[in-house]
Amino acid sequence: MIPYSMFQKFSLFLVFISLSLIAVSQDYLVAPSSNPMLFKTEEDKSYGRKLAVFETNFNYLYDTLDLPFIDDFSVNHFPKRITDTSDSRLTRDSIAYRILIGNAVYRRDIGFTTDSTFSYVIGVLGDTISRQANGPITIQVTNLTELPRVYEDVSVFQAFNYYDTLGVAGDSTANVFALYRQDSLIYYTVTANPNDFYIDRFAYLNNTFGLNPPSIGVVTFDGLDDFGLPYDFDNPITVLADEMTSVPINLGNASDTNVYFSFFYQPMGISINKPEGQDSLVLEFYNVLTKRWGSVWNTILDTNNFDPDSFIQVVRKVPVTSQQNGFQFRFKNYANSSGGFDQWHIDYLYMDQGRTGDIIAFDDLAYMYDAPSMLKDYYAMPYFHYINDPTIYMKDTVYSRVKNNADEKVEVVNFLTIPDTTTGMPFYRFPLTPTFNFLPAEIAFSFEDEVNFEFPIDKVDSAGFFESIFDIKTTTISDFISSNDTVISRTVLDNYYAYDDGTAEAGYGVNPDRSQNNDFTAFMAVQFDIPFSDTLEGFRTYFLPQGIDITNQKFILTVWSSLVPGGIIYQKPVTSAPFYSGVNGFIDYSFDTSIVVPTSFYIGFKALGRNSLNIGYDLNTNHRDKIYFSQNGSEWSNPSAGIEDGSLMLRPVFRTRLFDVGLDNRGLLDDEIKVYPNPTNSVLYLKSTDDTKIKQLQMFDLTGKLVLESHFKNQLDLSALTKGIYFLRFIGQDASQLTKKIIVSN
Repeated sequence: MIPYSMFQKFSLFLVFISLSLIAVSQDYLVAPSSNPMLFKTEEDKSYGRKLAVFETNFNYLYDTLDLPFIDDFSVNHFPKRITDTSDSRLTRDSIAYRILIGNAVYRRDIGFTTDSTFSYVIGVLGDTISRQANGPITIQVTNLTELPRVYEDVSVFQAFNYYDTLGVAGDSTANVFALYRQDSLIYYTVTANPNDFYIDRFAYLNNTFGLNPPSIGVVTFDGLDDFGLPYDFDNPITVLADEMTSVPINLGNASDTNVYFSFFYQPMGISINKPEGQDSLVLEFYNVLTKRWGSVWNTILDTNNFDPDSFIQVVRKVPVTSQQNGFQFRFKNYANSSGGFDQWHIDYLYMDQGRTGDIIAFDDLAYMYDAPSMLKDYYAMPYFHYINDPTIYMKDTVYSRVKNNADEKVEVVNFLTIPDTTTGMPFYRFPLTPTFNFLPAEIAFSFEDEVNFEFPIDKVDSAGFFESIFDIKTTTISDFISSNDTVISRTVLDNYYAYDDGTAEAGYGVNPDRSQNNDFTAFMAVQFDIPFSDTLEGFRTYFLPQGIDITNQKFILTVWSSLVPGGIIYQKPVTSAPFYSGVNGFIDYSFDTSIVVPTSFYIGFKALGRNSLNIGYDLNTNHRDKIYFSQNGSEWSNPSAGIEDGSLMLRPVFRTRLFDVGLDNRGLLDDEIKVYPNPTNSVLYLKSTDDTKIKQLQMFDLTGKLVLESHFKNQLDLSALTKGIYFLRFIGQDASQLTKKIIVSN
């Protein structure tokens, strides 16, 4: 950890407070003090989320990897934490119990048995003079390997016999088998997963924070821990923050000692907070012989001269003394401990023998960002509004960003495919015939795809979305990484509207100190236009955590028909302070009664108190023309000129959705069947909660050709298939169907 003087600590504290509280302008942006995509939840439902469930009870095993080591972060190679004790990767080593005596934790290592134990008096000849049973003890015990946790009273004996030998100083004990032992041991072993490249999950895998990355997916280092929360919320000082450590790698068998490790890095990126002079990103190598980590590269940012739009390539030779089996590398960063500050992003890790120290171009064609939404203005909207007139909500054209990382021009063809989510078969393809483009060397290019279809609502299954699959292919180079050649977007048709994509790169606030009536009030609103008057049930939002006391902060949920005096149609005071939890960090607020809103309306807050309600602000979408703020509730403005383009994370929730095909009518449910690993290059494992419900398996390629058919089995060998996207259809005994998308990466 880097030492700091009290003056430096105080200066950092003032900087933090100035960002999150004492904003001099009427409205402002702040760096996020948390990441809602990482909040601890019961199951892993979002790409890149980090989980830890009873981590001390699991012993994760890792495979040793061979050269070459390649990771562009287009696939998640971080370890997937176990959240289900029935997971097939688990082996139970022992059962551990939580033991209480009189509601107090039992802290001794010696456990208990249900069989009687005894106290013995031994004569000088070794004969037993007397034997007396030890008294029973009542303990409260629960099995830590089972959920839910229920404590039961059990009558037990201490798991040792006591021996008192006459004429011999000192007593002795002999342990016996203990049925119940206090939780002190790891009790599960998790089998090695060859897809795991790292042994930790502190850094954040994402597709949103990097600017112009060489490939989709970056890993971000900042001041947030593996649950998306600050390392130290109350003391904003520079600390050793995130780490990313590789699994062991075999270097001892390399035939060429010229082993080089390269990567790309970028300071700041899309974040609004750049690293400061005291912040740094560090690369270390592990020496197996000395059992020590050593720094081989680090950077301290020149705050007056850096480019947040570019990724810089770094190449470092692995010392010959470190070229042993069991070699590891790790990145770590020093950052402000109080939030998502001082960001560094890395991409394109590559280590192999026979290389040089030169900067290299990769023969790789890659998407740079997530696939775009098919909706014109939204990332999500109610399906019963969409079906009113799908043509006015669908984009006419979508753009996908591609990077040619090669040092030569490359011939490229791209495809857009929309699968039918009820059958898995392609519903729409563009173009129907391949269109080839030549991309110049080391350049980014935007492909333009026509969207001249209406996705019928009867083709949207009960999950409430349809997918858009973007593919790029080339025959002029041997593509270095295939997993970055496909990106997929989901168009959500649910019961709410969302301008944002679900990520908060910043927070938007309105300064109550600038209220015109000196009453410390501030107003915030977002406009929505809907096809017909409908019933509003509430709305959801994401509050950005602040490093200040907000327990006395109050606010009023407000709905307006127009932002003019008399335009308020509903208000509901919220007496509780803003809080930072819920699904992906979003908080749902329900109205006391359903509200009928007109075709144009506004939702938002009236904040009461000295502190701003900092709301999540998505910098990847731009709907600032729909955002309004006010210092008095009657004069409204769009965000100030200095505010970056973005979307406020406020979402109106309408009446309950009713799909034509509901969950109750489906014989096979998505969460009943799991497939892994996905992507795969060989064996695909299938797991069902009830195998007897499944009659048949069918797999189709993107053209609809049947490539595999079988009865249900727990694994499929896909090594003979060419790389690409396939659809695996499960056919139930009742003729119901469920389709899952499978990516073959070999």
